[in-house]
Amino acid sequence: MWLWGAAALAWSAALTYFDLTRLRLPDWLTLPGAVVTFVACVAHPVGLWGFLWPSLYLVAGSGMGGGDVKLAVPLGIACALLAGVGGVFAAILAASLFTLVAAAVTRRRGLAHGPSMLAAAWLVGLYALAQGDL
Repeated sequence: MWLWGAAALAWSAALTYFDLTRLRLPDWLTLPGAVVTFVACVAHPVGLWGFLWPSLYLVAGSGMGGGDVKLAVPLGIACALLAGVGGVFAAILAASLFTLVAAAVTRRRGLAHGPSMLAAAWLVGLYALAQGDL
């Protein structure tokens, strides 16, 4: 399990770097995560609840880049697998709050949302770990 955690941390760091420096989340980083987590849904269908996150972003429309929507797939599935549908909603709320706080502090409108999404998903995962759900 620690190997998966280390891989997820490295993946998160790379995504954060790209989003903060280029305001882009490259497909070669987002899509493999989506594939891996989607395959996990075969064994654990509860993960399909994770599609709520990208679905909400698609409905919201403006303000969300395509990379954010693609990143929401693996993060949503991971949150659903770790903490159920409540974990997905908690991550969505936390990511939104983190980005709003960052916008208020920096007074910028065009912010990278990926780091907030990743931080929120990590919080859900750490909460599940602390609860003994893993």
